[in-house]
Amino acid sequence: MAGGWAVNENRGILVGANERQEWLLAWWWDNYRRRNDYPVCFVDFGLSEKKKRWCKERGQLISLRMPPLFVRDRGEVDGTLAEEWEKSFPDTFWESREAWFKKAQACLESPYDETIWIDLDCEIVKPLEGLWGQSERVALAKDFSAISVDFPIYNSGVIVFQKNDPLIVEWAKQSIEKNALFRGDQDVLSQIIADEKLPIHELDPMYNWSIGRGERKDVVIYHWLGDAAKSVLQNKLILARLSV
Repeated sequence: MAGGWAVNENRGILVGANERQEWLLAWWWDNYRRRNDYPVCFVDFGLSEKKKRWCKERGQLISLRMPPLFVRDRGEVDGTLAEEWEKSFPDTFWESREAWFKKAQACLESPYDETIWIDLDCEIVKPLEGLWGQSERVALAKDFSAISVDFPIYNSGVIVFQKNDPLIVEWAKQSIEKNALFRGDQDVLSQIIADEKLPIHELDPMYNWSIGRGERKDVVIYHWLGDAAKSVLQNKLILARLSV
């Protein structure tokens, strides 16, 4: 028992990727498997054939049933809103939006009763067992790097949830219908939580700690958030390969 309720036996890890992100797959997997052995389901957001085979060798691979071209591009977003986003973020986020807005649907199609979604740019440095049973519904950590608004912004890099949770269902629906109004998937999710005053469980920041905030001994998952952090990580991986 955890938190007064029975933990599902059918539980596993969910992760998604497309060709732009698949360079992270081996690094993510090596870190994960070094400390954990829960089943992993990979979600195909547009992987290369080579990486599809790679995923199938290590876990389950599922493809999403998504409407074609459902994510609005810059020309389909209100100009003022697009300019506001671009003032605060590098414009490379436009290329990432298609994968971001598939995340909610991926969570909705998880094969597990209890799931931990983990972004590919998350470095798992300790066992994940403390995440199970965090909440009867959805558990998330606050995003301390998010621009201040009238309500908390939660980072969707690590999510603990139960199958068919109503919040995940609504998030998937609005990610398709309203993505022209939001920069990314976590903005949609946070807005729903605020509008509907939904009770969620706030994860300890150690389960989703931005690498930009420095290293700490108690961190379970470092999140390499942003283009600058990923550039550092990519160089680190290149150097590691050269030194072998």
